Amino acid sequence: MKNLVIVGAGGFGREMFGAAREAVGFGERFVIKGFLDGNPAALDGFSGYPGIIGTPETYRIEPDDVFVTALGSIASRRRCAGMIEARGGVFIPIIHRSASLGPNVSVGAGAFVAHNAVLTADVSVGRHTCVFHGTVVGHDTALGDYSHLYSLVSVGGGVKVGEGAAVFPGAKIVPRVSIGDNATVGIGSTVIRDVAPGITVFGTPAERFRIF
Repeated sequence: MKNLVIVGAGGFGREMFGAAREAVGFGERFVIKGFLDGNPAALDGFSGYPGIIGTPETYRIEPDDVFVTALGSIASRRRCAGMIEARGGVFIPIIHRSASLGPNVSVGAGAFVAHNAVLTADVSVGRHTCVFHGTVVGHDTALGDYSHLYSLVSVGGGVKVGEGAAVFPGAKIVPRVSIGDNATVGIGSTVIRDVAPGITVFGTPAERFRIF
C-alpha cells in the first residue's frame, strides 16, 4: 500500500483530498498520508483533513510515498513537482471513479482527472495535467504536460493542447486546432483557429486579448 502525499494544502489541495478518497485505487493501492505546504497554517479553521507534514522543499521522501500536486498556478505546479522528482519522488495519476475513460486513453504521472470528466478514445493526457469537473475531451486529442483544462470545457477531436496551456471554464474548442505552449483560453471562449504559444485569447470567436 502506498502513501499519497498531496502537494498543496489550499483550496485545490482540499478538493484533491476529497477527490482522492473517491479515486480509482483508494484503499486498495494507496491511502492519504498528508499535505506538503510552505504555509503551516494553511488548514487552520478546516476540519477532517490530515495534517501538513512538511514543505515541498524539505520533506524527506519515504520508500512508500507517492505524490500528486494540487496547485492552481501552473508555474508552482511545475516547480514543486520538479523539486520532488529531482529527489526521487514518484507521482501517480488521480482519476475519480465517476470519470469516463474510453479505449486507449493514457494518463500521465501526477495528472488529475476529476469528477464526471470524459476522455472519449485515444486521448493522451500529459504528466501533471489537470482535466477538471465535467470536461469532455474528444478522440485523438493530446493534452501536453502541465496543461489545465478547467470545468465544463468541450474539446473536439484531434486537438493538441500545448505544455503549460490553460483552458478556462466553459470554453469550447473545435476539432483539429492547436493551442500553443503556455497559451491561455479565457472563460466561455470559442476557439475556431489555432492559438499561438504564450498568448491569451478570449471571446466568441476567440481573439487575442490585450490589456492596454
